[in-house]
Amino acid sequence: MNKPRIKSELKRNQILDAATLQFTQHGYAATSMDHIAKLAGVSKQTVYSHFGNKDELFITAISYKCEQLGVTELLPENLGPVESTLTLFSQRFFAMITSTDSMAVHRTCAAECVAHPHLSKLFFEAGPLFVIDKLANCLAEYHRRGELDIEDCREAAIQLLAIIKGEQWTRLEFNIAESLSEQEINHYLQRSVRLFVRGYQSLG
Repeated sequence: MNKPRIKSELKRNQILDAATLQFTQHGYAATSMDHIAKLAGVSKQTVYSHFGNKDELFITAISYKCEQLGVTELLPENLGPVESTLTLFSQRFFAMITSTDSMAVHRTCAAECVAHPHLSKLFFEAGPLFVIDKLANCLAEYHRRGELDIEDCREAAIQLLAIIKGEQWTRLEFNIAESLSEQEINHYLQRSVRLFVRGYQSLG
């Protein structure tokens, strides 16, 4: 009884995979629903039956890619010690934002931000804003436990995320060939988290 539903989900994912590839390789304006349908191996009508228009398909595809990149799995459900938990988060977040797919999504959305600002806003809500809120809730829990003393958890989350990006992400954003070593990156992340935790450590 579930076969039609499973088949429909498979087609939907095929369309999203094709759409993500087309949008990140060619940009929003140069991508057509026809191209996506052909790449997905479905009819144009099938694409429209799943997604009402190109805008809807674009943001759904980007959100779908964010989920595949692990944006919902950056923090464990049960929070352990502050420094070790935030170090693990920083490593996962850094790996996600510096992946080839993530950089492609970032560049695509940045390229569309002037011509299609509403799309950039939707991407911001699906990716960056989601992570900010998730981390802010995590920091709020540590504050509630008395392990950190944070007056504004959202501001603190933004601070930590900005620190994590560091030099390597900037190098990738500007397509600088020279890269920091894995050891240098891990050393930077560990020291950055330690600095953050000490800055907000509860003195009580």
